[in-house]
Amino acid sequence: MGSFSELQLLFTSLRLPFADETKYAILAFSVTLFTIAMVILAWQIYRHCKGGPRRTSTAEVFMNVDSKPASGLYFETADKRGSDARDGDYKVQKLQDEIDKLSRCLSPAPSSGDQDSIDLDIATDTETETDGEVLGAQKTKLRGSLQYDHQEAQLTIAVLEAHDLPGHCTEPFVRVKLLSGPDDQQPNVVRVAQQWETRLVKNSRNPLYGEQFCCQIMEKELRKSVVKFEVRDFDRYSRHSILGEVRLSLDSLNGFDPVEFVEVLQKSKKDAVGETLLSLKFLPTSQRLEIGLLKIKTARRDTDSKKALFARVSVVYNQTKLKHQKSPLKLKEDVTVFNEVLTFTLPDPYIRECIIGVSVYEICFDKKKNKHLIGHVIFGKRANSEDDHWQLMMQSLRQPVARWHPLLI
Repeated sequence: MGSFSELQLLFTSLRLPFADETKYAILAFSVTLFTIAMVILAWQIYRHCKGGPRRTSTAEVFMNVDSKPASGLYFETADKRGSDARDGDYKVQKLQDEIDKLSRCLSPAPSSGDQDSIDLDIATDTETETDGEVLGAQKTKLRGSLQYDHQEAQLTIAVLEAHDLPGHCTEPFVRVKLLSGPDDQQPNVVRVAQQWETRLVKNSRNPLYGEQFCCQIMEKELRKSVVKFEVRDFDRYSRHSILGEVRLSLDSLNGFDPVEFVEVLQKSKKDAVGETLLSLKFLPTSQRLEIGLLKIKTARRDTDSKKALFARVSVVYNQTKLKHQKSPLKLKEDVTVFNEVLTFTLPDPYIRECIIGVSVYEICFDKKKNKHLIGHVIFGKRANSEDDHWQLMMQSLRQPVARWHPLLI
């Protein structure tokens, strides 16, 4: 008890070295901090006791969408959960659309023995074609006009509209090619002088285009030229489908007034734009296939521009690309010499039943453009028929067999 009295006397005798105003300020500040802490504590206790709705995560929203009632109604206990559910529905629908597009892309293409429908470079450079009989039955038509100005030596091509396209078309467009006729030196080869494309029109069987394309062409060249209109259906996930074509000769185009036409689409046909000299050699013991890219003959080259060629050789088996190789660039001439041998090592069944695709590309050094396809060659073993060159290779094992092939576009 005596020690407690001594301690009390000690605290009483202590004197802080502060003025009374400073002491009161420190006391007021401490009381303020204590009050704020108590208010925060009370608010947290209130929220905990109230037990508000738990916020739904995005993963739970996706799970709850599958458990919606059959009527399609989906209720939430709070506005936030309703908003999350709507966002989840939108994401699920978008994901389903992407899955549908991928499924259409990955679905196998219908098998065909026709050379034009074989998948060259695996859905990159070739397109599927619609049966010409179906187009004829539907009377799909293309409307446009042609006009030639003799004074200006200018050809104007107008693509106005198309009628009664097939119902499966999603984004039809028209590719216009001005083909220069064959000359005396190359009677079976045409040249793509100009090429244009219209805009895409979404979800329409009767698309309206109303577009014009102009180019300079001499009257002498005009008389042996043909305009080719290809109606196509755009597909960003797969190959573009060729719905049909219209060809119009320009040898009878006279006068200054535009000549309007309405033509029924016909089945699309390939045009020979050159020739390729290829050699084949099959080595059964080592299971090797040697493809020699010797020469490429194209239409007469433009003297005012420098261009180069290269080829891409693909081996396709059962509509699946097994291997591919590229040749080096060669400066384009009337007859471009490569003398390159590309070797493919494949199992024996693949070599005997495969299809070879050779795509020839052109690169212009004067223009900042990407490569563009000139033409392609497809040959090899088929279900209904066998290419003559391929058959000669199988009959002459270990010996190279060379032959010219038309370069088609």
